[in-house]
Amino acid sequence: MRSAVVLGLVGAGGIGVELSAAMNLFRYDQALTVILAILVVVIGVEQVSAWIRKRVI
Repeated sequence: MRSAVVLGLVGAGGIGVELSAAMNLFRYDQALTVILAILVVVIGVEQVSAWIRKRVI
Protein backbone atom coordinates (compact mmCIF):
# COMPACT_ATOMS: atom_id res chain seq x y z
CA MET A 1 0.00 0.00 0.00
CA ARG A 2 2.72 2.46 0.95
CA SER A 3 4.58 1.89 -2.31
CA ALA A 4 1.43 2.66 -4.26
CA VAL A 5 0.95 5.89 -2.32
CA VAL A 6 4.59 6.86 -2.82
CA LEU A 7 4.47 6.14 -6.53
CA GLY A 8 1.25 8.12 -6.80
CA LEU A 9 3.02 11.11 -5.25
CA VAL A 10 5.81 11.02 -7.84
CA GLY A 11 3.49 10.65 -10.81
CA ALA A 12 3.62 6.90 -11.27
CA GLY A 13 1.14 7.12 -14.14
CA GLY A 14 3.60 9.13 -16.17
CA ILE A 15 6.47 6.95 -15.08
CA GLY A 16 4.48 3.87 -16.09
CA VAL A 17 3.90 5.32 -19.54
CA GLU A 18 7.63 5.97 -19.94
CA LEU A 19 8.45 2.45 -18.77
CA SER A 20 5.89 0.90 -21.11
CA ALA A 21 7.11 2.94 -24.07
CA ALA A 22 10.73 2.00 -23.39
CA MET A 23 9.82 -1.69 -23.19
CA ASN A 24 7.71 -1.57 -26.36
CA LEU A 25 10.57 0.06 -28.26
CA PHE A 26 13.07 -2.47 -26.87
CA ARG A 27 14.95 0.35 -25.15
CA TYR A 28 15.95 -1.77 -22.19
CA ASP A 29 18.59 0.73 -21.06
CA GLN A 30 15.89 3.37 -20.65
CA ALA A 31 13.52 0.88 -19.02
CA LEU A 32 16.20 -0.06 -16.50
CA THR A 33 16.81 3.61 -15.74
CA VAL A 34 13.11 4.17 -15.06
CA ILE A 35 12.94 1.07 -12.85
CA LEU A 36 16.01 2.17 -10.90
CA ALA A 37 14.57 5.68 -10.47
CA ILE A 38 11.35 4.20 -9.08
CA LEU A 39 13.34 1.98 -6.74
CA VAL A 40 15.45 4.88 -5.46
CA VAL A 41 12.38 7.05 -4.84
CA VAL A 42 10.49 4.28 -3.04
CA ILE A 43 13.46 3.37 -0.83
CA GLY A 44 14.17 7.03 -0.10
CA VAL A 45 10.61 7.82 0.90
CA GLU A 46 10.45 4.64 2.98
CA GLN A 47 13.60 5.70 4.85
CA VAL A 48 12.22 9.18 5.51
CA SER A 49 8.92 7.67 6.62
CA ALA A 50 10.69 5.30 9.04
CA TRP A 51 12.72 8.22 10.45
CA ILE A 52 9.56 10.29 10.97
CA ARG A 53 7.77 7.36 12.63
CA LYS A 54 10.70 6.93 15.04
CA ARG A 55 10.63 10.63 15.93
CA VAL A 56 6.85 10.73 16.42
CA ILE A 57 6.36 7.46 18.29
